Amino acid sequence: MEKISRYLLVFIAILTLAVILPKLYWMAFEKPVRKPFILYSCINDDFMIHRISEKTWEDTKGNPYTREEYEQKLPMMFLKQLLSSGTMPDSIKGIALDMRDITGAKSFFRLKVNEIDAPAPALYPLFESQSGRAMLDLPDDFFRITWRIDFIDAATNKVLEEKSQMFSGALYQKGFSFPAKKISGLATPRKSIDEGYLIMDSKDQLFHLKMIKGFPYVKKIDVPEDLKFRHISCVDFKNKDFYAYLFSDKNEIYILTQDDYKLIKWPIDGFEASNCDLKIWGDLFNYTVIIEAEDHIKTIALSPDYQVVNTYTENWKLKEEQTEGKIFASLFPAQVSMTSDNSKFIRFYFSLSKRLNWIFFNLLLFAIHFIWLYRRKAKFRNHLADLGMVAVCGIFGFIAIHFFQNKFFE
Repeated sequence: MEKISRYLLVFIAILTLAVILPKLYWMAFEKPVRKPFILYSCINDDFMIHRISEKTWEDTKGNPYTREEYEQKLPMMFLKQLLSSGTMPDSIKGIALDMRDITGAKSFFRLKVNEIDAPAPALYPLFESQSGRAMLDLPDDFFRITWRIDFIDAATNKVLEEKSQMFSGALYQKGFSFPAKKISGLATPRKSIDEGYLIMDSKDQLFHLKMIKGFPYVKKIDVPEDLKFRHISCVDFKNKDFYAYLFSDKNEIYILTQDDYKLIKWPIDGFEASNCDLKIWGDLFNYTVIIEAEDHIKTIALSPDYQVVNTYTENWKLKEEQTEGKIFASLFPAQVSMTSDNSKFIRFYFSLSKRLNWIFFNLLLFAIHFIWLYRRKAKFRNHLADLGMVAVCGIFGFIAIHFFQNKFFE
């Protein structure tokens, strides 16, 4: 029993060291990459690059700019500053600038990679879409979708049977297959108008649900059979051109147009939902799509009708390819963590070192422990498990077996 307890303690120590030591190493030696801020200019039809760490501004050809010159190339972004300094143009490309048009077309969207693999709410509020009020009021009940849609009174925790049956029947009549796989919407009163939720049923069919004057509004959206969505992000932009950005399981980006419910695929490539952050800046003249990966940034400029205008990419070395990463791979065979940049779930994440340099360090530690046992005249057959842990787990196993020493055969 004592032997089992000792090996259990060694295993816990190895796991703990695999979490703590790599984290301490990167805290001490990691040099984070300062990604440039890139936007497409409607003035010179080129990407303008702000390198924040160097405090420089340039275009893709390397032409330097002062901060003021840089801002003048991006009038849609720095509108307030240009108006304050009196340098805002009256027209661009023959189009007279109107403040209502500029603010109406301006939009920003961001999707971080960890927002896809994240816990989903258990309950959602369904707002009244036509309340006649200037501000949205948070409802007194919330809904969930299991074998039907249940509305639950927040004060009493009781199911509102009549409302639940009414909305469940409306969904069922449109061909909804319970339960729901995904429910996406803006569950906050801080929006200009309520457009309800986009819901994917158990057969990957897509529906739009909202409440109008207390009654359900359900619209089934035509989706090609081979198109599956892994994530949906609803938006609330002033121009009301579309309901949401939709991301397929093939890393394609779609928008769902408002009122006519058309799915439009954006001509974007290079986006990987599992390891890329996404930013989309929209203005009167262009959409700038920014894809940020671990080793590169890709920027795509789209026209207002979603056609590619220009692209720009910058690359840099992965963390593993830098000197600090090579040393890390020589010391640690793997890393264990409780959190991940790619997920909002707390669980064990295991990542094996991409280089095999750690094998030599493991063999060195194996040899050190072997010599240590030899000088103590220990019987090697009694320490085979310890030697195996050092050979496989390297520095984690070496520290663990020496902290909880094997004294059962002495």
